[in-house]
Amino acid sequence: MRLMIACFSGAIGVGVIAGPAYSQVINAPTNYSVGLAPRSIATEDFDGDGFDDLVTANANSNNVSILFGNGDGTFGTAVNYDAGTQPSSVAAGDLDNDSQIDLAVTNFESDDVSILKNNGIGVFAAPQNYPTGVSGASPRSVCIVELDGAGLPDLAVANVDADSIAVLINNGDGTFPAPVTYGLGIGTSPYSIVSADFDGDMWNDLAVANSGTGDISVLINNQDGTFAVPVTYTVGSNPRAVATADFDGLSGSDLAVANFSEHDVSILDNNGDGTLGARLDYPAGSAPRGLCLVDLNGDLSIDIAVANFTSGDVSILLNNGDGTFATAVNYLVGSGPTSVCSADFDDDGDNDLAVTNINDNSVSVLLNGTDILVAVEDEASMGLVPATSHLGQNYPNPFNPTTSIAFSLATRSRVVIAVYNMIGQQVGRLADREFEAGDHTIGWDGRDETGQLLPTGVYLYRLQAGDFVATRKMLLLK
Repeated sequence: MRLMIACFSGAIGVGVIAGPAYSQVINAPTNYSVGLAPRSIATEDFDGDGFDDLVTANANSNNVSILFGNGDGTFGTAVNYDAGTQPSSVAAGDLDNDSQIDLAVTNFESDDVSILKNNGIGVFAAPQNYPTGVSGASPRSVCIVELDGAGLPDLAVANVDADSIAVLINNGDGTFPAPVTYGLGIGTSPYSIVSADFDGDMWNDLAVANSGTGDISVLINNQDGTFAVPVTYTVGSNPRAVATADFDGLSGSDLAVANFSEHDVSILDNNGDGTLGARLDYPAGSAPRGLCLVDLNGDLSIDIAVANFTSGDVSILLNNGDGTFATAVNYLVGSGPTSVCSADFDDDGDNDLAVTNINDNSVSVLLNGTDILVAVEDEASMGLVPATSHLGQNYPNPFNPTTSIAFSLATRSRVVIAVYNMIGQQVGRLADREFEAGDHTIGWDGRDETGQLLPTGVYLYRLQAGDFVATRKMLLLK
């Protein structure tokens, strides 16, 4: 007999639980005013108080709004900072390696990306703007991710009107050179971009949702921050968002795509070598435009939250545990939801949602009421002992500064989990003891064996349990 408790870690934490699924309870939204026409939202702790905050990119007021979290699921009045002309997306990360979370904002009309650096208490400097391509490129989406192996986060941008993506490699201090652009084909109109290691070579690749041609382009990293010719996969009509997570725990990062004109979500399973299987579609609300992938019910599996522009709601699709999804359940928010993110805003151990409403100039915060602390159960009697051992991908990834590592054991084993830097030096040991058969999770706070916080970079974590040995890569961003 053992007590089964869900454990969460990080800004978009994954709940890991050795036990059955739980019913989902999402509370009615609370709305907060932000700038005009918020198109995109992200979450991080910007002021270092341990509570998750929110940032929105506001297209019609040419700024970003910061909502500081109070730690109880409520937020303060928005604080605004100028960006470029018609901000279209925002991403958060430590761009200059000072352990403070900065912002990258794409500006649709001024054809650039604004970098707003954090002074350490949630106050941001005036933007530094960097072109993303030719005039009229119309950057629509940005992700922050390490691409060239130098250990610092770079930028990848989708240019919707230039039919291209732009890669901006960090100079090492949070400044950026001229972009390198990659054409995706005439009429592709790339609308959203995401990054993960799709082919298992420990280098981050790119995936782009092409709204004009109804497909996904996957660009594999050449292991130097340059990219191979894109390979395309058909999805639904007018895809507006793409996101990545390991839905089935089998073969690395899969893809989810929001198809605006078909009112559904396409799931593409990773074959483990950077190629994708045929899509499987799941109905959502009307005109899905934003995606967030996060465990919402504490069952070890990644669920999907979808912002539906026309129906004014959020669809929750719970993972069945095998990478397939249950019928969507919809929750009303404001008018014209465009983007959704997740964190534990009320510090109660489960992940909540925040949604931008472009027509209301607001953010809806929906607190998760799921009870994820459960009674004592016997794993063997429930048939929960896995047939084979497995090491899961850490989540969230990239992370700052905490993450969770899930693993499964087919038999009781002595388990050693160690963390290494990219030159093979052990920098941490997370476990060295006996574990029962079943599903487990362990957290890491980004510190070495002396308690010092490690620098931004790629790290390896290795699990050995008897004859079973597995290694995966994770990215620490500060």
